[in-house]
Amino acid sequence: MNKFATIFVVLIVLISQSVFAAEALKLTQVEFNEVDAGMPYNIEKVPVESPESMAGARIAIVAAHGFEEVEATYPIDYFLARGAEVEVISPDWIKGRVMAVKFLRPSVWVPVTKNISDAKVTDYCAVVIPGGAWYPIIMRTDSQIIEFIKGAHKANKLIASICHGPQVLISAGLVKGRMITGVGDIRQDLTNAGGEVIHDQPVVVDGNILTSRDPNDLAEFSKGIETYLKKNLAFCKSQEKDTVTGLSVSESMKQSGSWSAICDHCKGTGRLFGGPGMYPYSCPGCNGTGHVQSSQPPVNTDH
Repeated sequence: MNKFATIFVVLIVLISQSVFAAEALKLTQVEFNEVDAGMPYNIEKVPVESPESMAGARIAIVAAHGFEEVEATYPIDYFLARGAEVEVISPDWIKGRVMAVKFLRPSVWVPVTKNISDAKVTDYCAVVIPGGAWYPIIMRTDSQIIEFIKGAHKANKLIASICHGPQVLISAGLVKGRMITGVGDIRQDLTNAGGEVIHDQPVVVDGNILTSRDPNDLAEFSKGIETYLKKNLAFCKSQEKDTVTGLSVSESMKQSGSWSAICDHCKGTGRLFGGPGMYPYSCPGCNGTGHVQSSQPPVNTDH
């Protein structure tokens, strides 16, 4: 074979390889039924013993596109069936509805009750953070969502999260020093954030942080939230403004000639602990405020 013939053969081979590679990288449209919907979850519903057992509790579900459907819809149904009020709160850029998924497959639209700019921490007893493989990416990078969760924690509201949701707690700085759990693939992240990860319990409660592992724990997760709120429901109203003066409880006391003294029962924390799970509950001595009314001003010990 002469030199020109050899060059011609090499060119044919190179062109064939290029065509084959281009064909191998050809893009095709994704069909809906080809998208992985993950495992089917058939969590049994917990029988409703009392349709008013959670009456008076107002719960915020924070949600952005990509949350795992059942991790929001199951608790929502549970709470509503027991008389609680539920609001779905989303980032400001999400309007009207938020998209749930089943693993990677879009599933249903859930109506948004309120955007985060219009939500007030003091309006709620609890904030629930569902999971989802890519939902936390949105939530933990939204500064308003993170500040809302931080504010709820500071106000001693219950913060409940399941599956991948505790990743949002990492960004809110609420994991360090806490007993906590989550789905298996984020447990190393929780450990790296300073949490004490519990592997073998469906519900882990540490102070006002309640977490669960995955959708299989949803019944226990929902029951845990109910149990906590039934013991702490008085605290939901302890931070409200006086309906007449518009002042906080402590401000109103000062203007009426009363003074605030530290509660002897809870030593100013507003919380006591008890029950089989040692759940924190609102101190009955001060209605969860940490202070009690006194006719005498506090003694000044500065000299």
